[in-house]
Amino acid sequence: MSTSQIPETGGSPAGAAAPVSAYKHPWRVAVIAGLASYVDGAALTVNGIALVIYQQTIGLTADQVGLLTAMVTVGLAIGALVGGRLGDLYGRRKVFIATMAVIMLGSLAPTFSTDFTVLLAGITLLGLGVGADLPVSLATIAEAATEKSRGKMLVFTQVMWIAASLTIVLLTTATGGMGRMSGQILYGLIVVVALIGLTLRLTVPESPLWLQSREERRHGVHTVRADKARIRDLLQPPFRRPFIVLSVFYALVLSASTVLGSFSTYVAVNVAGLAITEVIPYTVLLFPLAFIALFLYMKYVDTHFRIPLFLIGGAVTIAGLMFPVFFGFTLVTILGALMIGSIGQTSCGEPIARVWGNEAFPTMLRSTAQGFVFTFGRLMAAATAAITPAVIAFSPSLIYIASAVAALLGVVIGWIGFRGGRIANEFQHEQETDPEFASASPAA
Repeated sequence: MSTSQIPETGGSPAGAAAPVSAYKHPWRVAVIAGLASYVDGAALTVNGIALVIYQQTIGLTADQVGLLTAMVTVGLAIGALVGGRLGDLYGRRKVFIATMAVIMLGSLAPTFSTDFTVLLAGITLLGLGVGADLPVSLATIAEAATEKSRGKMLVFTQVMWIAASLTIVLLTTATGGMGRMSGQILYGLIVVVALIGLTLRLTVPESPLWLQSREERRHGVHTVRADKARIRDLLQPPFRRPFIVLSVFYALVLSASTVLGSFSTYVAVNVAGLAITEVIPYTVLLFPLAFIALFLYMKYVDTHFRIPLFLIGGAVTIAGLMFPVFFGFTLVTILGALMIGSIGQTSCGEPIARVWGNEAFPTMLRSTAQGFVFTFGRLMAAATAAITPAVIAFSPSLIYIASAVAALLGVVIGWIGFRGGRIANEFQHEQETDPEFASASPAA
């Protein structure tokens, strides 16, 4: 890939590594690396559909379906921790090539095998691969971008996530009467996308910022990005604040979105007494609204409207969650909650977490920190999902109110943490001299 030169940044210490080359086509990198989000969205959607198909066609028991579903979550959590750290230690390129290969191998098992042990191993690998890929790929995208496009490119990964979900829903509709083959086609799509992604990623060179940080570290140049590379640095100033704020914020807003994203159909069937066929066609119609909202947000996320839109999104999300609480559980109110809440989450949920997660940490901690944040958030969301059916059976209004409270707390914590530049954008400061080294030097 052809490259262009990064300009020298003022404030760099003497002896800093010479500027390295930047990607000439950052959006190409964003799409190729962003396939992690596509596979993430596809894998989560497929498991929720295909495993039910396999239960009906190859004789999986309810306990086996539950274990397979749980192993995806466990794999995502462990993968994010391990993959994020490896991406900082050994480079983005090595890891995101290896993880895409793992995703492809893992998805082969549920595509072709009917043996439970093989399915368990394959789906666990699939979860591990997706989890490990996500923080590294997002860091790659952030480091390929400019200050004016970083937010746009990271939000675009959420567009790819939703596109994958839509693709799976449409494929399910088209192959619904094909029995086991329907599940094979769904998992087979992941195999194909992973193979394409693996092939394309072989053409993407290592992140220039990671290479420059590694060279500075090797040569003893005390920049922030070279010195701040240990896990314990996340628990010390100045990174302790964004690490804690992001972890708590992400866990709360992700848990708050669980009832909307994972249980709207469940509520429609078990509370409102509707048939699935009455609900699914309408949920498909909501996808265009999600795309429109994300593309509009891409236009403003890199501007001073970021925080106002974050607060507005929080208010809209809470309003959506409270809609059926005030007006009862019907098809209209359940779908209205899903539509309103999803639009609100565009600017106060997963997309902004991805932006902040990359801006708040220096290069050698960027994917490590995101791995921890993603793991904690997804485990909390999984715990929420585990108790949600029982809470719905007791009081459907209670789970929506609790989700609204979680969203409110998450937005307040995010606003307190990030308002007014209280957490620095490390892309603007990480090339500067490490303050600890500067204060310890004789010239200080």
